[in-house]
Amino acid sequence: MKTTEFPLQFSNNVEFEQAAGELGYPPNELHRDLELLARLNLEAKLTSQTKYQDAKLLITQLNAIASTTLEQAVVIMLKARIKGRQHQEYNQVIVEYNDALNMVNTDVSLEGTLFKATLHEQLSMLHVLLLQPTPALSHLNRYREIAYQLHNNYFISDAESQLGRYYNLNGDQAKSLQHYSEAFRLANNIDYPGIKAHTQLNLARTYRDLEQWGDALKYAHNAAEIFQTIGQDVYLSETLTVMAMIYAGQGQWNKTIDYYLNVQQVNERMDNKIAIGLTYHNLGEAYFKLNNIQAALNVMQRANDIFRERKVEHYLVHNELLFAEITASEGMWDKTIEHAKKAIKLAKKKQLTEVQTEALGYLSTAYRKINNLNAALETVDAIVELINNSQDKTDQTNDFSELTEQKLKFELGLLHNKLEQKTAKNKYNQFIILVLIIIFSIAIILLIFIYRKFQQRNILYLNAQRLNTIDPMTQAQGYRAFIQRINTLKNNEPKTLALVNINELNNIDIQLGLTESVTLMQHFNDQFSQHLDTEVFTIRSGVIGCYFDKHYDADIILNAVIESLKQLKATQFTIPNFALKSAELHASIGHISLPLLANPDVSISAELKFETLQYALAAAMEITEQPAYVSLRPLNFAPAAIFMRPLYLNLTQALSRGIIRAESNRNTHDINWPKN
Repeated sequence: MKTTEFPLQFSNNVEFEQAAGELGYPPNELHRDLELLARLNLEAKLTSQTKYQDAKLLITQLNAIASTTLEQAVVIMLKARIKGRQHQEYNQVIVEYNDALNMVNTDVSLEGTLFKATLHEQLSMLHVLLLQPTPALSHLNRYREIAYQLHNNYFISDAESQLGRYYNLNGDQAKSLQHYSEAFRLANNIDYPGIKAHTQLNLARTYRDLEQWGDALKYAHNAAEIFQTIGQDVYLSETLTVMAMIYAGQGQWNKTIDYYLNVQQVNERMDNKIAIGLTYHNLGEAYFKLNNIQAALNVMQRANDIFRERKVEHYLVHNELLFAEITASEGMWDKTIEHAKKAIKLAKKKQLTEVQTEALGYLSTAYRKINNLNAALETVDAIVELINNSQDKTDQTNDFSELTEQKLKFELGLLHNKLEQKTAKNKYNQFIILVLIIIFSIAIILLIFIYRKFQQRNILYLNAQRLNTIDPMTQAQGYRAFIQRINTLKNNEPKTLALVNINELNNIDIQLGLTESVTLMQHFNDQFSQHLDTEVFTIRSGVIGCYFDKHYDADIILNAVIESLKQLKATQFTIPNFALKSAELHASIGHISLPLLANPDVSISAELKFETLQYALAAAMEITEQPAYVSLRPLNFAPAAIFMRPLYLNLTQALSRGIIRAESNRNTHDINWPKN
């Protein structure tokens, strides 16, 4: 943009040559630079807000001055590329790319050869995107031939990588690894970090598919480090996705979700809507594997909305299929039917036989579950027909398909038998009606009996739930009630949690006896609740958990504790031992504000939040000068990993690195943090 002084003002060759002269440029060099600038504006990695407007202006100007066949072909390619970038009109892009390719097919100049290499490379990617493997391979082979013809290691390495990726996608890992290894060998001989990162990313994909997890993670981490260094967020997102899939392949779904959430942060930074949709789809599968159905359905719906808005049916079909699988697993039969039908429609359009078969399977199950036997029978017939047609198109045997067909034929026979039995029973309608009346009467009696039993069990369950949440000694709300309360909090609302230890109350149950100590503790809890309008939970003797519905600083809570203790000492009890204790107040507080992390998508369990409070309280109790509090506050950029087990070790390391800030009414440098 600097060298071309973009935007230049011209509308024909005469004005263009005049502008080139003013810049001191030969017209042909300026022409090539403007073509390059237009192509750069259409790169996915470019984050300029005006890149499409700038590209359209340049294309219009280049069209006005295109005089040679090559220049006209470049304009056609640029017009097609902007359609693909802005509107995902991939089929039309392929048509126009082929038009441009035909125009320069006989051009043997270096510029023409490089242009043909670019067209073949992009055509191969478009055909892969549209699930058209045969033309994709043809263009890749032509791209590789041109690369070797140019004797350029960069192009050869890139061509080998793309062929490796093609064979990887088509399940031929042996050929894939062969091409990737050659690409990696060549990449190590050139000083270009991007191509090295790409080859390592591709090797990670291949080793992942071969289930060699160690090698896969090694190459993925190396690639991610390079992409992050050179600022290529598009490929960093892909690399993190591969790492998530590696953990998914090992069944480590929590780590998988962590990596997908990191991927989503990168995608949102780039505002790459389709990538965001794909990651939502992947998150849906991971949440499904963890049986978090509601979370799975939420992210799947977000993916659906993006794919429909962007009209990317080749992704939408798999999203609808996963939707059908999840809803079928939960017995949501109406939703299963809805999504399975949508998946079948899209799969027919894309000629995806396996997707059709799987979706028809879910549809058949749903129809059978709602007792629509005729529809189920038609669905099974469609599956059998689909499998037979697939077998006619290939000579390769597929044991899995044969087994599936046998099972479906067996189910088809069962459905035929059911329909024949139903037809035969119609001759005995009066007898059936009488039997149904008897069965209905028995069912009502059984339902009444079951309902009463259910009521009794429900009462027992509620009593058990209540007993489960109270402290067994004091009968006050205890640890489990505190955890349940924390679990109800939303990630984006400011709240406060505190854990208070009062030395004078630690052994009060033994010193005063259970009856008197319960009365005293209840009195203290009531006074403290009134001071700050809080909920108080008895963790153990002398230790209470506090929940505040808004933000409170730790010093305010400490003052409330001190005031409550003073009032408690002034209260008359049957056994006045507590009032005779030392006037020195020895109280310690662990304090945190919620949410702990700025990212609302990262969830920290209630147990880990409580353990964080314990960590802060342990530090406060070690302070010599009492009363004292310790408040922990993570910085905005703090990663979610610091709140993973072993928590004390992670918190100690985070404090030492300055990721967490500690505040206290005493000197924080003198705090003895818990040993780990």
